[in-house]
Amino acid sequence: MSPELDWLKDKKARLERKNAFDGALVHGTAKFNRETGRYRTPHQPFLEFVDPETGLLRPDLVRPRPCPVCGEAPGPGLFVKDGFRHVRCPSCGLIYVSLILREDIMIRYWREELAWMSVLNSGPQEELDRLKFAYGLAAASLHLGKAVPGSLLDMGAGNGSFARTARSLGWKATALELNSQSAESMRNDGLQVIVKPLELADLPPASFDLITFWEVLEHLSEPRQALSRLKPLFSGDGVLLILVPNAGSLVTRLLHEKSNTFGGHSHLNHFDQASLTRLLDSLGYEILEMETLLTELGTINNHLDFQDPYLGEAAAFAPELTPELIHDRLWGSRLFVLARSRD
Repeated sequence: MSPELDWLKDKKARLERKNAFDGALVHGTAKFNRETGRYRTPHQPFLEFVDPETGLLRPDLVRPRPCPVCGEAPGPGLFVKDGFRHVRCPSCGLIYVSLILREDIMIRYWREELAWMSVLNSGPQEELDRLKFAYGLAAASLHLGKAVPGSLLDMGAGNGSFARTARSLGWKATALELNSQSAESMRNDGLQVIVKPLELADLPPASFDLITFWEVLEHLSEPRQALSRLKPLFSGDGVLLILVPNAGSLVTRLLHEKSNTFGGHSHLNHFDQASLTRLLDSLGYEILEMETLLTELGTINNHLDFQDPYLGEAAAFAPELTPELIHDRLWGSRLFVLARSRD
């Protein structure tokens, strides 16, 4: 291992690095949410599609789907939020949206969506994201067995912040992104961008050392297909990097449907440790590392103090509830996974 990556072997050093890009810990929950514009971001962009009599999306706008991990028929409903029915799979435990918007509606939404891009482009978010991305690249480098950075494919590249960070660290980055404004911005910055779905991208086999899904897998209606299609693209012992919201996090277990992670227009799949492990294992991936990022500790303290979870300013509820405890229990709000194909 390269000497500059020695900190990855030290649990305390890794925690310090993670805390450094945890926005709520760095800035405070309310301040961070306001400064990044999260509280202004519309969480209900399709409310006009909801049938007022049923509280569900109009039948002509949706399509059903079984569990995207194991294929089982939808299990019991947990709750309806903004017209989207959230269920739990009786077989693998995945929480997911069982009636999703038609593909043509969602493609148009992602091509034109600007509200979340404004959050990603905010100064505080960009600064912390660069630290998070550098952390992920360092962790992935441990398993690549290469002295220098290689080539990577960033799936759902968003505003291009990760691709830019990777390039600055010596990586040859290719971004796949459907949002037209983001794609144009990345191209203007000299990045290689593909504005097509993966199945139409015609990428050469064995061309990437690293393929990344930074908070993308939860958006996909068919995550199994995406992960399966990627396997021929890995070069040698290539590594898969995934970051997704953690349905098993402490903050989500406390807030339930009040958690901002539940938004059926975009977050279709809600993985936890067990369901994500099952998905990857069933597709022939070996998990190399799994940990959590982002404590949401301020959100938790606000909720426990009966304040607005995201805009409150509560004091710590209990000194024992620390970032170290949260991550040791895999209770952080994001699951971070590195994996490799066993084939």
